[in-house]
Amino acid sequence: MPVGLGQLAGSDPARSDELPNLLDRLRRLPDPRRLKGRRNPLPHVLALAACAVLAAAKSLTTIAEWAADAPDQLLLPCGATLRDPDRPCRAPSEATVRRVLQRIDGDALDAAIGGWLAARADASRAADEDEHPPPRPVRVAIAVDGKSLGGAIRTDGRCIHLLSALRGDGIVPAQREVDAKSNEITAFRPRLEPLDLSACF
Repeated sequence: MPVGLGQLAGSDPARSDELPNLLDRLRRLPDPRRLKGRRNPLPHVLALAACAVLAAAKSLTTIAEWAADAPDQLLLPCGATLRDPDRPCRAPSEATVRRVLQRIDGDALDAAIGGWLAARADASRAADEDEHPPPRPVRVAIAVDGKSLGGAIRTDGRCIHLLSALRGDGIVPAQREVDAKSNEITAFRPRLEPLDLSACF
């Protein structure tokens, strides 16, 4: 399962009014599939995968099973397209879910989901501060660390090693896979360059 979706594990369930913002971010990702034969838009497949992970799915198979069981009332807000007003929506097949999640640009997906989670947390914090203004401006802390993912082994036997930027509220705005034997310091600056750190320390 792509690391970017792993960021959603343990997050609060998404409200229906938050899904359009997630879809907007997912629409910017390049589709790894050939144009011919596409039946489900990329943002739809990825949004269903995100919702499935928020609902505790932990593998590609359980993501596909969750999507297959999703009602039309959920498929439509997640970007499903109706070919005929009288036909119900159709969730992507397990093969489609697996193909998309195995081929998607992991860094781009990670950035899209991390950005959505960060914006969601910032909006919640801003609403709290409106009700209870803090005595001084709140600054967000960013820590950068490298970790090997337990149980995540490539076919060649190597562990997956991530360099992650982590906010104090648990949001991961950026992360990238690096060689476990590499110098993490050389990968540190490129990871932080895309981030707006004006309110961070």
